[in-house]
Amino acid sequence: MAEQDSQDDKYRLVTRSDFDGLVCAVLLRENGLVDHVAFAHPKDMQDGVVSITKRDITTNLPFVPGCHLAFDHHASEAVRITERSNHIIDPHAPSAARVVYDFYGGKETFPTISEDLMAAVDKSDAAMLEMEDVTDPQGWILLGFLMDARTGLGRFRDFRISNYELMMKLIDLVREKTIEEILEDPDVRERVSLVNDYEERFNEQLKRCTTVHDNVAVLDLRWEDNIWPGNRFKIYTMFPDCNISIHIMRGRENVNTVFAIGKSIFNRSSKTNVGELCLAFRGGGHHAAGTCQVANGNAENVKNALIKRMVMDG
Repeated sequence: MAEQDSQDDKYRLVTRSDFDGLVCAVLLRENGLVDHVAFAHPKDMQDGVVSITKRDITTNLPFVPGCHLAFDHHASEAVRITERSNHIIDPHAPSAARVVYDFYGGKETFPTISEDLMAAVDKSDAAMLEMEDVTDPQGWILLGFLMDARTGLGRFRDFRISNYELMMKLIDLVREKTIEEILEDPDVRERVSLVNDYEERFNEQLKRCTTVHDNVAVLDLRWEDNIWPGNRFKIYTMFPDCNISIHIMRGRENVNTVFAIGKSIFNRSSKTNVGELCLAFRGGGHHAAGTCQVANGNAENVKNALIKRMVMDG
C-alpha cells in the first residue's frame, strides 16, 4: 500500500518497546498509517498516565477508550473489555504484529515484509522456542531477544545511542535491510557483545537467586545491586522440573514491586491461567505469561499467594 499523501491522515502509534512493538511499527509505517511512534508501559496505560486521543493507534497494550484503533492479543483484555468496534483483538494470535498483519490483508498488503520476520515475532512473543533459541539465539530471534525489556539492556547507559534511539532506528532498518545486515549494524553489535560479556555473571546470579517451591521457580532480584543481562527463558534450562516461574524485581525508582510470571516453554504441564491470575492483582497477560505490580509492603503476601495458587494448580 502506498504512503498516504496527507500528513493529516497519519496517526501516532503507541506500543511497547519490544520486538512485537517494533514489528507493529514497521507494519504501520509500511502501509502509511503512522508518522510517529511512542513507547508506553502497560500499567501507564491502565493508570491513565499516557494521554490517548482519536489520532492514536495502540498495539499490544491495555485498551484505552478514545483511541482510533487498538490491536491486541492478550487473553486478559478479551476478558476485561466488552466488544468494541475499534478494539481489534485475537487472543489466539501469537503476536500483536500478527493481528495487525492479518487485519490489513497480510502478504498482499505487505509484500516486502519478510515472512521469516513474521514467523520470528510470532515465535518470540508466543515463546514457542526451541532449546537452542535460548542457549544460542540467531537471526531475528537474536534481535527479538535484544529488544526484550526483560533481557535487561535498559539498565545500561553507556551505549553509543540510547535504547529508544535504537528502536526508532530499527523501524527503518527492518524495512530496508536483511537480518544479517541488521546484526552487523554497530549499535546492534554493541549490545550483542555486552550480553555475551556478562553471560557467566548472569548464569551465576540466576542460580543463586532462584528458589524452587515444588513446581514453581522463584527468581527474586529485589536485593541485587546489579542485575546482569541475559535470556529470561534460561531459567527453564537450569530448572527443568519447574513448569512455571515468578521473576520478582523492584519497580521503577523502587516505588513498587513487579511480578513477571511465565510458564516454562519446555515443560508445558502447568495448569495455571497466568493472565487471569495477574488480573486478580490489577495486572494482566496471556494464558502462559503475565505481569502485575503491587505496593512494596504487600509484595510478600502477593508472592506467597501466587506460589500457593501455582502449586495448587500443578
